Amino acid sequence: MPDITQTPTNALSDAEAVARSKIGRYVTYFALTIVFLLGFTAIMVALLSNESGKERFTYVKDILTIVLPLVGTWVGTVLAFYFSRENFVAAAKQTSDLVRQLTPEQRLQSIAVTEAMLDMTASTTLKLTLAKPEDAANLKVKADVVDALLEKNGRNRLPIIDSSGKILYVVHRSYIDKFLVKRAEAGGTQLADATLRELLDTEDLKSIFQSFAVVGKDARLITVKQAMDGNANCSDAFVTDDGTKGSRAIGWITNVIVQERSAA
Repeated sequence: MPDITQTPTNALSDAEAVARSKIGRYVTYFALTIVFLLGFTAIMVALLSNESGKERFTYVKDILTIVLPLVGTWVGTVLAFYFSRENFVAAAKQTSDLVRQLTPEQRLQSIAVTEAMLDMTASTTLKLTLAKPEDAANLKVKADVVDALLEKNGRNRLPIIDSSGKILYVVHRSYIDKFLVKRAEAGGTQLADATLRELLDTEDLKSIFQSFAVVGKDARLITVKQAMDGNANCSDAFVTDDGTKGSRAIGWITNVIVQERSAA
């Protein structure tokens, strides 16, 4: 009775192993046969030749020297073609098993921030540049930030940088909505007139917008996770040239990236 516990994948692997074994035997037998025939032919040529004994030996040596390396190379190529894939698959599986055995912290420790970060200089990375601090007073929260940037690009968070690329704030859509709701409830000023400067200067929000972490280019993702775990308001980290907030931000890592990499 066939083994009903054997999966189709295992059955296929066993069939491939049997086929490779047969190929290996056939190639070996064929190579030995070729070597025997070449040796026999060389000896017969030497015996039937009218040349002296030394010249006969030269015939044998020349035939074997020319043909045997070709046969050996062909045999090696064929065997490598059929057996190298098995070795590669085994090595890949072993590496995959080792990675799965790592804890989330160990995975993050093995990943450099430069490998996981979003490139702050890329055109696909949404950001708002304030050439001058007073420019924030001229931007409307609803029209210029929410509608023109977040809604248009389908994003929920927005890094704000200065002209040198230094990170100033990270504003999240959820906090912007809370700000606008409070403005609407307070009445008086038109909601559409609320400026970015007013949003950034809101006392209970300003510290949240500046609670991002900063790490250097040589840091690992575990450092980012530890920084986020140590601050309930921190959901973003930026990679800078020297690891300080006063230098240009070259990369951006969100809490979502950290979660995905720790579970990979």
